[in-house]
Amino acid sequence: MNARLMSLSLLLALSGASAAAPAATAGKAYFRYDKIRMETTHAYAFAHEERNGPASTYVFLTTAPLDAQKVADAFDPGSEVNQQTGNTPGGYVRICVTPEGKECGLYFSHEGPSESFNMSGSGEFTLGQRTPARIEGRWAMTKPDDFFGKTYDFDLPFAADVTAPSPGTKLGPDGGEPGRAYAAYLAALAKGDLPALRRMLGESGRWQLPEDDEQQARQGLKDLRDGKPVSVKILSAMQRGDHAVLRVEGVDRDEIKRAGRVLMVKGEGGWSVERDDLGSVD
Repeated sequence: MNARLMSLSLLLALSGASAAAPAATAGKAYFRYDKIRMETTHAYAFAHEERNGPASTYVFLTTAPLDAQKVADAFDPGSEVNQQTGNTPGGYVRICVTPEGKECGLYFSHEGPSESFNMSGSGEFTLGQRTPARIEGRWAMTKPDDFFGKTYDFDLPFAADVTAPSPGTKLGPDGGEPGRAYAAYLAALAKGDLPALRRMLGESGRWQLPEDDEQQARQGLKDLRDGKPVSVKILSAMQRGDHAVLRVEGVDRDEIKRAGRVLMVKGEGGWSVERDDLGSVD
């Protein structure tokens, strides 16, 4: 049996796996980049929220198991996977699938030795079963291609259940306490209220907006304002324990419409901004 038929047989076998399992074995899926040939043995899938519109799906094919629930609950699944894989020899391939069922990029990451590579638009991408709870397909390019003197090829059959985030609490139209804290933060930014911002930002505020360096504080304020809306409309808000994710839209100081998500974290001083993925709607 040749490699192509073997990969198809593996995919058919995987499609019969129990849908109750959070991850399925990815068979002999591999990605080769230069002298590194990485075979993956685990497959996971997660919804990846976009700035606006329906979520895409991230499929991770890994050489070692992940804590899938932590990834599903993370603000950025890719960052959580990087934290879990760390410096352990091996790595993963991330496949992005649009809501329409098209590929939206592939990312290869390997440690020991360290190497990474991303691409889109090459090879043959096919999608089989696709439901909110499960995704199956294959992305293959078995004829090597060249990238600045390094060749690569891959065959990536995948079949995995989509791990859903832990149950959360939907907040009110204003985003509840996290939403009001974010609105207060934006108001302080707009006014240039440095004392209030230092209180809201805690330790990071003290080095971004130093009291003993007016020039650095002004630069820090400019950096914090960059790309941030002057005020926002909160479209939705979900809280899980001491974390809350706000989906917002608004217009920044340059009259550019911004939209995306904001991660709020509750600490001793109340709710504060941890990070965001705001971007231009245009």
